[in-house]
Amino acid sequence: IRSAAEARAEAPASTEVRRMLPIRHATREQSTFRAYFDKGRTLARQDRWDLLSRMIRETDRLRETSPAGVRMSDVLAAGARSDMVSAARKAIHRGAQPCDASLADLDDLASGGDWPLAATVARLHMDLAWLYHGDLPPVSRPARPSISFEAHMARAARLLDGYSPIEEDSPMLAEARIGLLAGDVEARARMRDDFEDLIDLDPANPGPLRAFGLHLTPDWYGTDAAAIDAAASATADRLADIWGDGAYAWIWLDALSTDAEAAAACDATRLRRGLFDILDRVAKQEVANLLAGFCALAMAPGRAPAGLSEAARSSRTVLYSAADAIIEHHMTEIRPELWLRGARPALALPEQPMSPADLAADAAQIAAIVKARRSGARHH
Repeated sequence: IRSAAEARAEAPASTEVRRMLPIRHATREQSTFRAYFDKGRTLARQDRWDLLSRMIRETDRLRETSPAGVRMSDVLAAGARSDMVSAARKAIHRGAQPCDASLADLDDLASGGDWPLAATVARLHMDLAWLYHGDLPPVSRPARPSISFEAHMARAARLLDGYSPIEEDSPMLAEARIGLLAGDVEARARMRDDFEDLIDLDPANPGPLRAFGLHLTPDWYGTDAAAIDAAASATADRLADIWGDGAYAWIWLDALSTDAEAAAACDATRLRRGLFDILDRVAKQEVANLLAGFCALAMAPGRAPAGLSEAARSSRTVLYSAADAIIEHHMTEIRPELWLRGARPALALPEQPMSPADLAADAAQIAAIVKARRSGARHH
């Protein structure tokens, strides 16, 4: 059974000359992120932790997200800890230690029985752990974590101990507990249950689904691509009333961007159908651009490594071709930053949005891709 989006994709193309899609750098995605990030940072600088806590609690309760699905409670917390993370990054790069007195004060503040503050400061310790390891955002689980990494993960774990994401009805808290897995020797055994709790708390948010797939890769806590497919299928069946086959696509998105050969294990037809199920349900330019970026950039033949199996290459070709219909029938403007976010694993919140100058070369490449694929649009 075809989705409505697929049916539109098969409709005859207009013979009239198509106008170029405009490139838009200043987007609601960026302005929403910036407003919440700046608010969190300002409240921390003013020591308004009580107000920060209330805002985090309320945005988390309402499941507020940006247009592309970034959780606003996480952005508030990221802003609140951004000054400390920035100062710590500079100190660690100089071979010095971050100010432990300030960290101790924050630990005391976060130990007062208020989970939003506990989660915010716990996330700060996790950021510091990854800075000591050398990766922020992290790209894989550390094979040999340093003493400093383990110490900060332990401090984060102590702050979160005793809080239940289910009892608090908090996806932010559930996600913070997942962050602790990097320092947990039992992570492989816990990971699936922890992600299922997070997804159940916020099933309409694609962020946890993308993170679940990425953490199922061998670089994190997974075993092989077949296990990713099994988890994607089971989760998609469970969330079919919300996403159709969209959850299957979301779970595979970052896993395929990370591991090209994993495409051999996915059901490319179902994944492609899932992309259009997402677009049927979330008719936003942010999502259309993000998925176009995944198909046209991450699945591009030129990005496939040498020696890729025929099965993986075939699946990637199916997904690459889906970009034509997404561009032709769902995009009304080009948003370069979202194309890049669709093509790269989404593990961390950016401290600063990319400027038009930073995106200039990428924007020109993306515009050329869109022009070529609109002028020679194939029907699938």
